[in-house]
Amino acid sequence: MKKFAVILTLLLFAIAAYAVDKGPEVMDLSKKFNVPKTTKKAVMFPHALHQKNNECTECHMTAEGGALKNQKTGKEFNPGVVKGTSNKVHKEFCWVCHKKKKVKKGKSCKTCHK
Repeated sequence: MKKFAVILTLLLFAIAAYAVDKGPEVMDLSKKFNVPKTTKKAVMFPHALHQKNNECTECHMTAEGGALKNQKTGKEFNPGVVKGTSNKVHKEFCWVCHKKKKVKKGKSCKTCHK
């Protein structure tokens, strides 16, 4: 009976760990960063793909997600008003990581704005 209880407990723990909300599979970043009118196609951010290839704390302040991390400073990311190519999302978040991870065409508009 003890073995059954241990196995059941482990199984329930595994199910609970798997069921933890990891956020949406894809995110529309124009909505995330409150950009009502984009000059290029909105970035449909492949969150699930990034989760597969990275640790949560590479982009977020905690392993539970939530607040984003400035890739240059390591402090909480605050993009302010986002418009044009010279914005903090590009310069302090996406491009820094793409360069570090050597993402092919990581700064090309068409890589993300599809």
